Amino acid sequence: MRCPNSGSRSGFALLYSVFASFVVASMVAVMFTSASSTKKIAEVKVDTTRARYLAEGALSAVEKDVRNSLANFTSVMDSGEKLIDGEEVSYVVTAVGEESNFYEASGVQRIVQPYEVAASVRLDTAVGVANGIVNAEYTPLFQFAVFYGNDLEILPGPSMTLTGRVHSNGDMFLGCGGTLSFDSNHVQAAGSMHRRRKTGELAGGNVQFRRYVEDPTNSSEPVEFERMLSASQLGPDSVSGYDSMFDQGYDANGDGDLEDRDDYLPFEFGSQALWSQPDNYHTAGSTVRTGEHGVTRISTPDVRAISMWEESATDPGVRVKGYYHGQADLAIIVGQDGLTFTATNSAGDDLTGLIAEALNTSDIFDTRQAEGSSDRVPVLEIDVEVLGTLGLMPANGLLYAAHEGLGTGTDAKGILLKNGEELASPLTVVSEGSVYIQGDYNTVDKKGASVVGDAVNLLSNAWDNSKGYNQLPRATETTYNVAMVTGSYESVTGRYNGGLENLPRFHENWRNRRCNIHGSFVNSYDSIHATGDWGQRNSYSAPIRAFSYDSDFNSVANLPPFTPLAVSIESVVTW
Repeated sequence: MRCPNSGSRSGFALLYSVFASFVVASMVAVMFTSASSTKKIAEVKVDTTRARYLAEGALSAVEKDVRNSLANFTSVMDSGEKLIDGEEVSYVVTAVGEESNFYEASGVQRIVQPYEVAASVRLDTAVGVANGIVNAEYTPLFQFAVFYGNDLEILPGPSMTLTGRVHSNGDMFLGCGGTLSFDSNHVQAAGSMHRRRKTGELAGGNVQFRRYVEDPTNSSEPVEFERMLSASQLGPDSVSGYDSMFDQGYDANGDGDLEDRDDYLPFEFGSQALWSQPDNYHTAGSTVRTGEHGVTRISTPDVRAISMWEESATDPGVRVKGYYHGQADLAIIVGQDGLTFTATNSAGDDLTGLIAEALNTSDIFDTRQAEGSSDRVPVLEIDVEVLGTLGLMPANGLLYAAHEGLGTGTDAKGILLKNGEELASPLTVVSEGSVYIQGDYNTVDKKGASVVGDAVNLLSNAWDNSKGYNQLPRATETTYNVAMVTGSYESVTGRYNGGLENLPRFHENWRNRRCNIHGSFVNSYDSIHATGDWGQRNSYSAPIRAFSYDSDFNSVANLPPFTPLAVSIESVVTW
């Protein structure tokens, strides 16, 4: 017997079941839709974040390219693409206004050119954009007393004093047999600073820096030096002395603080106080700074600038003159035979016959390049005095001279400048190979002068080319008023490059004889041709090194012709 209304109840149950199924299905659909939507939102967020980072990465890469292009005398690319983490990021670079004239800051003259840089990238679900304003700051390279493109090592035996600005794009390694003094307000390394050798051995002697003053060349400024203690001077709590590795501080009396007279703060902080301004001095600053204090790399021309020929940047496979070769108003090129040469000016006029009186081909015994053999290095002798008498000094002050077919060892051919006591006009001499300077140079009526080469070698007034295997001629005191840009190589275990003290290469017995160099010392690239190892052996005996910065270079009017520029980039604002 059927219950009353049982059919209605069954229909209602069926309807409820269908409705419930629909609701569940809808909820599942909503859940899937919600999950899919959440996933999509997450993907968009990831892509948006990645796109922004890619654009910012491109911005940093382009800023570096701008710095290197300006340093190497090439035009800045106004647009293009950068491959960042596998993605092509577009960029645009625009000069903002005109570059400034030279302005003076801390005794140095600089030029500033602002640039706006924009980068953008499109990913699947997002677009990333980054913009920035940067200042490209150009500093004449010879306004540094010492500039190294990589690590700087200064480890002389006898005492040595350096004046002027000192900069290393890498680390700095310091020591001395006597006392190494920095009479400067600017000793900076983009890396770290070490009171040891690069190869790890501890360095002895004394190293001291002058406390910061605005103008160290002003005799009325206070003169106070503070030592950079070695490991033995500082005590057992240090690794290599008071340097970048000293990161824990030193509590001399064990009272639990680092505030007492003989206590030392970690180098990062303590160095800024130790070599800050003297008490009651009117301007604040610190002489010693490293990458920990915000020092960054500075770009300079690379070794391609001194090449006779290089590949065209716009026409691959096409050979064009290197920068200095192309700019020179007097170019002297020695042929493959080492005997014949051609000379031309910037207009292409053949000066070979006119200049012959000032030139001679010969050779020189360079023990470092001979590497144990008795072979000699071919050189082109250039009589600077005769060159002036003939009226053939380059009108723009740039002389380029080099040999075809340069190699290494004794095939690292060179040029030899002699009788250069008085220059007829400011002069820069550049060579793809080695440059040898014989005798006093630019000592009468001093003018702006520089030499740029794969290696720079100094020969004394007593040099008569009598040097041979196991024969070390005696040098006499000689003075060189010249800035130099030259190559070297990086020290590794068992192979020291000689340090700054041997950046200019010596070839005589200089013991107890003064070598006076008044100028600027720049090592911005590795030697390609003059690659012989540093070492005294039968090469030389060290001179009394009287190396000093020529403060005349603080004025751009006194700089040598075609002084290269050191370029740094400062970020002004990003958005």
